[in-house]
Formats: sequence, structure tokens, C-alpha cells
Amino acid sequence: MLLTRPAVQPKADKTTTRDPYFDNAKFLAVALVVVGHAWEPLRTSGLGGRTLEAAHLLVYAFHLPVFSLICGYFSRGFPDGRGKTRKLVTGIAAPYLLFSLGYTLLAGFLDGHRMGWDPFEPFYLTWFLLALLIWRLSVPFWLQIRCPVLVATAICVLSGLVTLPAALNTAQVLSFLPFFVFGLTVTPEKLAVLRRRAARRTGAAVLVAGAVVAYAAAGRVDPEWIHWRRSFAQLGVGGSLGTGYTLVALAAAVTLTAAFLAVVPARTTWFSGFGAATMYAYLLHGIPIMWMAYQDWYYRLADWQIVLVTAGCLALTVLLSTRPVRAATAWAVEPRLGWLFRRPSPVRP
Repeated sequence: MLLTRPAVQPKADKTTTRDPYFDNAKFLAVALVVVGHAWEPLRTSGLGGRTLEAAHLLVYAFHLPVFSLICGYFSRGFPDGRGKTRKLVTGIAAPYLLFSLGYTLLAGFLDGHRMGWDPFEPFYLTWFLLALLIWRLSVPFWLQIRCPVLVATAICVLSGLVTLPAALNTAQVLSFLPFFVFGLTVTPEKLAVLRRRAARRTGAAVLVAGAVVAYAAAGRVDPEWIHWRRSFAQLGVGGSLGTGYTLVALAAAVTLTAAFLAVVPARTTWFSGFGAATMYAYLLHGIPIMWMAYQDWYYRLADWQIVLVTAGCLALTVLLSTRPVRAATAWAVEPRLGWLFRRPSPVRP
């Protein structure tokens, strides 16, 4: 006779409630991603001048490291979690395939030319999903070895010595790996240091100083160093100089990431609820941003209009995180694929 285990009522545990601090951090980080993607075509076309170039340097220096760190932090329980394979498929792999194909078709439609789709070469913003899939699969390895952050950092630096293939977007997967591994291995007690009042003041000062440095470096520093997608050879430098530049970029990313996390509000705010829906904002915002990038008027914007576009991106982030949008797009962002998996076998006594 087959028996199932009786249901056990979980004990009340305050740790199971959502922490508004991380929801705030995720929402603010994804808002910077949306803004950065809107700025990118304008910056490459010479609009916005030195101010936009500096803002781009500052934001891209830390916003994806923040995302990678937070993803690592919430992957700590992955090896012991139940339904790991299902979560990887429904939460990462399936949305990656859907949006990678969708954005390829959209770009081909807007460009007027048919574009080929290769699921092993991430298109547009979908590369981060593929990176997250690879990082999640490697979690058991990082939890077993000694000095995991040091090893991941070495891999990041050494990856610049060779021109990696475009398949799987290997360059960025390895470049942002140290931040994921740090988030995976850091303890909540160490991160709690950033919530102190003194850390908040220091973080604000560091971000201001970072803005000043970015303005001074605008037009002099190749932005590709903070996009982490080119080898040293592709950037026109040798191994020793490229290693030095990479270490400087890593140091800047670590410093600005810590400063950003220090200024994030720890209390519940009006946007805390949107922090649970950052995947919606991340995957969906590329549709209007890509459409604008193919419009001629977008490249004739005045400086004050770029400010309006930036404000509009913040509003777009909020809109894409609302319940109606989530309900309408859940089939793509969080597809239900129960039909794909076997039913769990009953537990024998």
C-alpha cells in the first residue's frame, strides 16, 4: 500500500518574509538597466555630449555587477532546493528561448531584413538569462572549492587574454562571474554592514566621486572596458596592460556596487513591491527601447528631451512591474510547463 507523508504545518518564521532591502535593490538596478539601454544608441550616435557619456560610464560600471551579485546571493540554497530542474527550465531556459527568438524576429521586422536565430548565441538583452543558467548550474562547484571568489576573479582576468567564441556569450559570462560567486558565498551578516547609517553616507559620497571621475574619463576611456565583452586583442592592448585595466575596472565595479547597495533603502518603500517583478521589467523593456532605436526621430533629440526619455524609462520600469502587465505576459516570462514534467512519485513509508 502506498502512503504519502502527512502534511506538516510550517512553524512561523520571520525569515520567510521578503526583505524589502533586496526588493529595493533589484528594482533600482533594473531601472538603471532600462535607462542604460535607452542611452546606448544615443551615446553611440554622439548625442548627449560628455554628460551622457559620463552617465553611461558610471551606470555601466556597476549596474550589472549589482544584478549578478544579487542573483548569486539568492542562489545559495539552489543545491538543496526542491524542483531545481523545473525552476531552471521554467524560470530561465524557457523565457530565454522565447525572448531570444522574439527579439530576433522583432529586430528583423524593424530592420526590414530577415535575421537568423541561433539559440546558442544570445541576442540583445537575453544574454543575462543564459549567463544565469550557466552560473546556477555551476553553484555546487563554487560551494565546494576554497577561495571561490579569488578563483572566479582569476578566470575573469584570464578570459581577456583570448578571444572567446560568440557562442553562449562566453566573454560576459566569465567577466561577471566573480560578482555572482561573491553573492553566492557572502554571508548575510557581512552584507548587513552596508545597511548602517555610516555606510549609507559613505556610499553616497563614493557615488558622487564616481560621477566626477566618470565625467573626467568621458571621451578618454573606451566604454568597452565596462561592457566586458571584448578580449584584450580586440581592445588593442597587450596582456599586461589589459590585465591592469581589467583589475582597475573590477576595483571600480566592486567599489561602486558596495556604494550602491549602501544607499539602497532598507525600509519598505513605494517601489518595494515591484522588486519581486524585475524579470518582467528586464525582459519586456527591450521591446519599446528597440523600437525607438529604429526610429529616425530618436537620433534628433535635444539634451532636454534625453532627460525626458530617462524619466520615461523610469516610468516604464514601474509600468512593466505592475500586476496587469505581469498577468498579461506571465505566459512568456514565467511559463507554466507542468505538462513537460513527470508527476512526483508518492513517498513510500
